[in-house]
Amino acid sequence: MKTHTKIAVAFLAAASSITAQAADTPSAFTTTGNVAFTSDYVFRGISQTGGHTALQGGFDVAHTSGLSAGVWASNVNWTNTTLEVDLYANYGFSLSKDFSATVGYLAYVYEGNSSLNTGEINASVSAYGFTAKLSHAVTDYFGIAGSGTQYYELNYAYEVAAIKGLSLALHYGVTDGKNAASNDKDYAIGLSYPVAGFTGTVSYSN
Repeated sequence: MKTHTKIAVAFLAAASSITAQAADTPSAFTTTGNVAFTSDYVFRGISQTGGHTALQGGFDVAHTSGLSAGVWASNVNWTNTTLEVDLYANYGFSLSKDFSATVGYLAYVYEGNSSLNTGEINASVSAYGFTAKLSHAVTDYFGIAGSGTQYYELNYAYEVAAIKGLSLALHYGVTDGKNAASNDKDYAIGLSYPVAGFTGTVSYSN
């Protein structure tokens, strides 16, 4: 794997919500889907496509109880694999008026190269646009480190009031584990804006 300092451009199809309803009774379930095309797939500061384009898509199911689950996939360019499929489940809940939290599990599955498969448990707390999250690997970490590798991240999302629809996203992360990406730190800055029914995003990451 090679770290890339790169500007990535992505277009995400507006998530379509499909809620099954019977008569006038709202459903407890909501389903959403998304499709994206990006100039580079960068994950935790590392390009997964060797600096090339990626086609990505996902599908999610959420329940009013706070439970949700989904699947997401992208092409990748790693040894003996060209496809990544992520399977995840989460539970979100409120801690107070301004604070919320989630706990979950995420499995990264790589077609044709199971040595890269990784499972993580995670927990996050959000408030005032900030989200602090910890992910803990319960399996080998992408074939480069043992279980117990941890990833700490802090994210911030801000809607730019002066320009309707424009949003800013900031990210900082640290990988902590033996041989895990050389204990790399990574960061990203992104701007998103709706364009002709899509969401266009320009991001810089390192």
